[in-house]
Amino acid sequence: MPLVVFLLVVTGVFYYRLGDHEYGAGFTVAGLSLIIGIITLFAFHWGGWGFGAGQVALFAALTWFNLRRQEKRGWK
Repeated sequence: MPLVVFLLVVTGVFYYRLGDHEYGAGFTVAGLSLIIGIITLFAFHWGGWGFGAGQVALFAALTWFNLRRQEKRGWK
């Protein structure tokens, strides 16, 4: 159980910093990370690999969102 709490805190802090830097919405992105972590660990019982996969999927979604946003602004 302490490892689960540690993983949730570490990913929450990471996504808070990422969201604050990229979007100015650190709590929103950290909240998404925590929700995904809680769902994968406790609702679906996917364990560590599922938790990691959920966090990687969130990171990929945020990267895709940034790329789409940059295309619309005309940045390449």
